[in-house]
Amino acid sequence: MAKSVLLAQLSEEQSMMWHKALSSHQLEVWAAPESQDLLKLLAQKLQAQQPLPELIISDIGVRYGGGTSLLATELCKWCAEYVPHVKVLLVNPRQTQIKEVEKRWATRRGAINLLPKISIDNLSYAFSIAAQALGIEVKSESLQTVITNLKYQKTQPDRGAVHGKSIRQTATEELARKMAMIPLMVMASEPATASNQHSSPKQKRQLALDATISELKLYDVQIDLEQVGAIARQLFQDNPLLPALVVYDQGNYVGMLSRRRFLECLSKPYAIELFTKRPLRVLYEQSQSKILQLHGNTSIVVAAQLALSRLNDEIYEPVIVHLEGDIHSVLDIHDLLQAQSHIHELATKLLREQTQTTMFQTEKMASLGQIVAEVSHDIRNPVSAIYGNTESLLTYIEGVMQILRAYEKEYGTSAPAISETLEQVDWDFVRSDLPQVVRSIQSGSKYLRRLVDTLQSLSHMKDNAMPEPVDLIECVDSSLMILSSRIRNIQIVKNYINLPKINGYSDRLIQVFMNLIGNALDALIDLRSQPDLIRQRHQILHKEVDEIHSSGNIQTISDITWQPLVMISATISKIDDRNWVSIKIADNGMGIPHEIQDRIFDSFFTTKGNTKGTGLGLAICHQIITQQHNGKIVLRSPYLNDRGDVTIGTEFEVLLPTVLL
Repeated sequence: MAKSVLLAQLSEEQSMMWHKALSSHQLEVWAAPESQDLLKLLAQKLQAQQPLPELIISDIGVRYGGGTSLLATELCKWCAEYVPHVKVLLVNPRQTQIKEVEKRWATRRGAINLLPKISIDNLSYAFSIAAQALGIEVKSESLQTVITNLKYQKTQPDRGAVHGKSIRQTATEELARKMAMIPLMVMASEPATASNQHSSPKQKRQLALDATISELKLYDVQIDLEQVGAIARQLFQDNPLLPALVVYDQGNYVGMLSRRRFLECLSKPYAIELFTKRPLRVLYEQSQSKILQLHGNTSIVVAAQLALSRLNDEIYEPVIVHLEGDIHSVLDIHDLLQAQSHIHELATKLLREQTQTTMFQTEKMASLGQIVAEVSHDIRNPVSAIYGNTESLLTYIEGVMQILRAYEKEYGTSAPAISETLEQVDWDFVRSDLPQVVRSIQSGSKYLRRLVDTLQSLSHMKDNAMPEPVDLIECVDSSLMILSSRIRNIQIVKNYINLPKINGYSDRLIQVFMNLIGNALDALIDLRSQPDLIRQRHQILHKEVDEIHSSGNIQTISDITWQPLVMISATISKIDDRNWVSIKIADNGMGIPHEIQDRIFDSFFTTKGNTKGTGLGLAICHQIITQQHNGKIVLRSPYLNDRGDVTIGTEFEVLLPTVLL
């Protein structure tokens, strides 16, 4: 039976070269699906007693578990624990050369070797490593044929390039793989000193999602170009973790000299004698490269993106950080990527917590909707019975009154017993008030039945429902009815006109208006409970009225007294030669600060605190109006009142097309 090799998450070009070379030696080659967890796939094959490959050739930044991470450690650990006979050969296709420290890192984790990017030039060497692991003999003629064919294909024009991946997709995948290299890039500092081991956790605890690079560990060792190169050499020797020197020329900042560039220059023939005894200017001119300089208030996430977007030859170069006071310091790329990795973990944790909260809230609302549907159904029957019988009751009462009037006319009320009874029950008042009592019961039951109908409509919201003609005024009134218990000592001003019906979903529009009116009520109730804010509101109104009065308006300060007010207006607006139905809901509260208005429709954003709001109400309103009704929702705060003079509170305008597109 032929031996098998598994290729894990290699690029199309790398997979093709490996596949041709391995197949030329009658080896069975198969590739792991890119979207599947590699460890899970191997575990399933092991559990099902299916044959496993003798060798796994894996990208060191292979994806797994729905994300991108370094799988090398986990893969080698799993193979050593469960299938010791399966060998792992790691490949880093982002590097053309592998350093010894990187090879030692890979072998310490259980891999047989760590190879650079496979090309035509090093394919023979790479295949010899794989052949040795498989225990097979290299067939030079077969391998040479493969290499010759690859060279021929390389000289041909790439006719399929137009149909390949887009530049954006390729760049995104490359960035994801580079981000997966974070543990590899910091491996050189694995055997850290005790002080360094204690400082890392401290740094992680202090970092926040919006942390800047000025909060990271920075190096400010300086050197002048007129100093000899031996001084730079001594500084690097005395500070093993120093990534670069900040270079000055007669007190003026000119750039940096990284440890890597410095060592590359000294590794050239006769370089030590040439550069160490001469001014550093000579060496600096030989080792100049493009420097990434960022301001200290740049966020860690943005800095990491900019650092990773550099060319491969510059990607490990340190970053110059420009601080206040024209101070320049050096940031090690390893420290930057460690911090970025920590922020990524923190963001994932917060997102997971928010998702769990949202799921809990959704489940709670679903259960509440079921309860409301059942209770409203149980209430509907007796309410309908009361409302339906009140009309008959009024008819019966009128009949009884006619009979009593006939008796009174025929026999009179002079009998002592009848006269005493009429006086005792206050018959004149009962006769006039009894129909009013029944009519009041009828009005209350009508209101209650309408409220139950609205609750049932909301609780039976269907995702796949078809749009129907909707009366927006009725939707607004239904929302006010549901919120009637919260409208206490708050004036509701309505300014309606006859609106055409639109095609839409009444239950969802009721939900929108309930949210908007509810937010206005919350703002007014919160303002009313804070006398200091009310006084501030008065001062703003008085100041603006003073300006109006000075311009000739007869209004005086005594006319201004703040009272909580919600104004609801309905009009027809013409925008872009098209008619829109407009519903405006405004309050005369303190308004919404300008700095948060751009985020007001974002999910999970709330100004009410965790105990009062979830940050989903306005986001859901925006989704219902814009996505389900092809409309618009506009925020104005502060806004102009009808006279166009005093600026007050907050206004939300809902614009809906007269015909649903």
